[in-house]
Amino acid sequence: MLKKLFVQNILLLENLELEFTSGLNVLTGETGAGKSILLDCLGYLFGKKNTRIELGSKTDSALIIGEFQIQGSDVIEQFLSEKGFPRDDNLILRQNIGPNKKRRAFLNDLPCSLDTVRDLGGLIVDLNGQSEEQGLMNTKTHRGLLDVFGNLQWHVKKVEKSWTEIAKLKKLLDTEYKKKDSVENIDFLEKSIKEIAELELDQVELDSIDARRDDLKKAIRRNLGIADTFKNLNRDLVEESILNAIKSLEKLKQRGDIDDSLPTDIFYSALEYFSQACELLERLKEKSDNSEQQLIEIEDCYHSIKRICRTHNVQQDQISNLQALLEGELDSIKGVDEKIKEIEKEICVLENQYKQEVAVLSNERHKFSSKLDQKVEKELKPLKLELAKFKTDISMIDNAKFGCDHICFTTEINPGAGFKPLNKIASGGELSRFLLAVKLCFLSKNNKKTQIFDEIDRGVGGATASAIGKRLLQLSKHEQVLVVTHSPQVAAYSDNHLKVEKINLGNSTKTKVDTLNQERIVREIARMLSGELITSEALAAAETLRRSSRMEAS
Repeated sequence: MLKKLFVQNILLLENLELEFTSGLNVLTGETGAGKSILLDCLGYLFGKKNTRIELGSKTDSALIIGEFQIQGSDVIEQFLSEKGFPRDDNLILRQNIGPNKKRRAFLNDLPCSLDTVRDLGGLIVDLNGQSEEQGLMNTKTHRGLLDVFGNLQWHVKKVEKSWTEIAKLKKLLDTEYKKKDSVENIDFLEKSIKEIAELELDQVELDSIDARRDDLKKAIRRNLGIADTFKNLNRDLVEESILNAIKSLEKLKQRGDIDDSLPTDIFYSALEYFSQACELLERLKEKSDNSEQQLIEIEDCYHSIKRICRTHNVQQDQISNLQALLEGELDSIKGVDEKIKEIEKEICVLENQYKQEVAVLSNERHKFSSKLDQKVEKELKPLKLELAKFKTDISMIDNAKFGCDHICFTTEINPGAGFKPLNKIASGGELSRFLLAVKLCFLSKNNKKTQIFDEIDRGVGGATASAIGKRLLQLSKHEQVLVVTHSPQVAAYSDNHLKVEKINLGNSTKTKVDTLNQERIVREIARMLSGELITSEALAAAETLRRSSRMEAS
């Protein structure tokens, strides 16, 4: 429900603040006073397309603020929650208009996009009789409205549930067929599983393989030096040379040709140490040969691991779990044919169920469409549209989650003109009255919105205008209604009466709006009856009109 509207620097609206109530809010005033501009501001506030506003002559910025009470509206609260805005009983929407009419929108002081504003506007207000596609003017809403009218939501939910389940199964079936198309992967998977199994790696070995590989490489580099030592060392020649030296010294000792002590024992020690050194080198060489063999084995293992990781796009520390994953994938592929049969069987059962549910829903829609047509035409007659006809057009379309029916509300305003969609009716009072008649058929069954009508009484008067007023009052008992009117019969039914007038202030002109008390309401109705010169007869007639209207309201 719209509580307040603040407009600053829009044409003659300098600093205007309006307060609205529940029920029927009426705006009256002379032509050109600014009534329609106020509705344009509301349309602009909600980002309505094709709405143009002009800034005041002495400014390059403007401001429009609307305060709305949304308590109890689950739809709006859910919308705000989904968009990430805090939920509160009150909602404040603001449009800042700067130079070059550049606008910025704010929702509860948080910036928001125009698309968000437009979507929100569709939940809060209906600007009836405008060219913008919204509410009843939007054919996309007609199916839902007919379903609400016929209380068919349960049938719709059944159809939607079956459709959703079929869609999920078809998506799963597509996945299974893709698996079947990749049956050639079986050999690849089996080979990969065998290769991983043959590695016989546990997590400890996997974690230490890099360190072991580095250690073996260092050992081999170290042992290369030992190999070079063997290459440069001729053991047989060295031992033979030492033994020959010992033999020569033994001969000298035996002949007694020398008195000095001979280094025979030293040469024996040298021979022994040399032999020990050679044996140690032999052992080191054997160890080096073993390291090379170990490195060959660990390198084979290492490169196998790397190849598997690249093939399956996993990290090295994930390879221990890869075998189980591949085995699961292999089992899934091998069982794909059986799974496809099961899914296709489920889809067949659900599609038969869906067809039955759609047929029931479609029959119910045709049945209630006739009832709706009769009810709307009954409402049209008192609104001076007695020759107009209403028909809910139902055509078959491809199956969808809401069934197979396309719903469009159509009308034939003049006999023989042919039925046309509601949005093809010329805008103005005629369209507004038609929409009012349709809305009355959905009372208490649609979302609580603020209904706005601009000059719904255009071109009518007397009993027809009074009928319009009664029906606006009836509608306002369920939804807040704002109406711009020139009809005293409509104004007499107001719960809240706002008078819009243009006043001159020396060298400037501005629009002001007053909320009228009962005395001033009667006087304004009298002005609407008789013109600027308000007679006692006009006042008496206005008093009678107001009193009788309020008696009906109570």
